[in-house]
Amino acid sequence: MPSRRLALLLPFLLPACAGRDPEIAVPGTPIGFRFLLPMRLNVAEVVVTEAAPPPAPGDFGASLAVPPARAMRQMAEERLFAVGTTGQAVFGVTQALLLRDNSGVVCALACRLDIVAAEGGRQGFIEASARANITLPSSVAPATRQRAGEAMLRQALDRLNVEFEFQVKRNLRAWLVETAPGASGMPAPAPSGVEREALPPA
Repeated sequence: MPSRRLALLLPFLLPACAGRDPEIAVPGTPIGFRFLLPMRLNVAEVVVTEAAPPPAPGDFGASLAVPPARAMRQMAEERLFAVGTTGQAVFGVTQALLLRDNSGVVCALACRLDIVAAEGGRQGFIEASARANITLPSSVAPATRQRAGEAMLRQALDRLNVEFEFQVKRNLRAWLVETAPGASGMPAPAPSGVEREALPPA
């Protein structure tokens, strides 16, 4: 008899459960990349440009504590270090979208790193991109959608960081310095060789 009663109540319980906002976990730790091994480049300076593509309709990345473009620049600042005497490594954000629509939230990130000679000619470059998305009901609360945005940014950043390192090691290997001169097999402390430069959008 109890099982029959539960079967009769089930159609009423399911819509109530379905109407609840999903639980979305967001790491409590700040965004950071200093725990990873630095990538030392044989250039005189690393330039992280401030320019970024304009936001698209529905983009709410600016409402996050750390907007996507700033998080990507932070990745470059905390992972790339100059240990050479000439040339530049120029990092730029080419896509930094955090969009919401009726189907949920999607985060799309992309960046580019150029190796530029002292005379100004480009010697090499890499591009990396990553996406993360989650499906949400259209009736989800704004606070839940905001947490979803934070979670998707973290996921996309993790994927971008892995892809970025892979591309650097595969296509810019000639500019990578594994150990500092004079070191006996142990990586030297990462120098603070990162500068910022405001460039107009391409």
